[in-house]
Amino acid sequence: MKSLWRFFVSTRLTIVLSLLIVGDALIGTFLLSAYADAFATIDLEVFFFWLFDTGINAIGLTWWIFLLLALMTLLTLNTLACLIDSLSAILARRRKGHAIARRLLSQAVHLGFVVVLTGHLVTSATGFRTTDNRLDEGATLAMPGAQGLSLRLNRLDVAFSERGGMKRMDAALSLLSGDRVIKEQVVRLNEPLLYGGNAVYLKHHGESPRGLRLRVSGNGVSDTVRVMFRDRNGGRFRGYRIAPGRLIPDFTLDTAGEAYSASSEFRNPALELKVFKGDAERARGWALLKFPNRRALAFDGYELFFSGLDFLPYAVLTINKDPGAVIALAGALLFMGALIALLFIRDKGAELVTGRDDPR
Repeated sequence: MKSLWRFFVSTRLTIVLSLLIVGDALIGTFLLSAYADAFATIDLEVFFFWLFDTGINAIGLTWWIFLLLALMTLLTLNTLACLIDSLSAILARRRKGHAIARRLLSQAVHLGFVVVLTGHLVTSATGFRTTDNRLDEGATLAMPGAQGLSLRLNRLDVAFSERGGMKRMDAALSLLSGDRVIKEQVVRLNEPLLYGGNAVYLKHHGESPRGLRLRVSGNGVSDTVRVMFRDRNGGRFRGYRIAPGRLIPDFTLDTAGEAYSASSEFRNPALELKVFKGDAERARGWALLKFPNRRALAFDGYELFFSGLDFLPYAVLTINKDPGAVIALAGALLFMGALIALLFIRDKGAELVTGRDDPR
């Protein structure tokens, strides 16, 4: 038992493990670059879930990660052993003043390192990551893994430069608990929304057609009517109601004049339109989206033409749960605070790593 303890408190072990970790990480860097496709999803899942699923099935390329975990485990045990050994020595010698302060701060650096690793371990084992969460402007989305919480996209603001480069991509989000807003934030590419260990990142954006615009002319008037695909009530025009019917991706007429889709591809999309006045249907026809100048239908002296699509902006979000973030942050603060404090305390022979190999 004593020989095992001497092995783990050895500063030589610290040096050897550090060199092995650097060498292993260097090999991993080359493998990541050379076989990028094999590691493409490593950032899209919780690390341990990826490692023991995708990673273990590609052991020929991921062996260095398993080795790195083993080396980091040994280094953590080595650090804890040195910490315990040094604290025991400090208490036994009962040093006072700057000497004991430096020794304690040196061990605080060790402890901070262990706490940071613990935080990452908690996240890797119990956290989750979800990608491609599409949220339409004005719509809400249930937060994965956070019962009772949801996200609402209030506004998506995207702007491009004259050369086509993106100037900004801002998503104004509200975090809701039921109907109550508990946090509002404009999320950008490098500015996530953080709440209760959850992190919401803006990944990219897009637009999807939500309806069409129709030009109505005749009887000395000209107007525009908007018809939303999902609104069965349709648009209103001078006492008329224009409602959407069937949407056919590849519009074709059979020999009897009946409309059908020649394929499942959107080669010649067409939307059926129905015109009502009160409860009475006055006309029915097809708006061909590829042929906007073709009259869709005529009714009561009016003519109806397709004039364009209405688009609905949407944001694509990555939503993560990072339960170890607070632990890792606390460890990092302890680590950095102890290092900074060491700069202001002078004492001969102070060190950051101590163990049984320490000649004192």
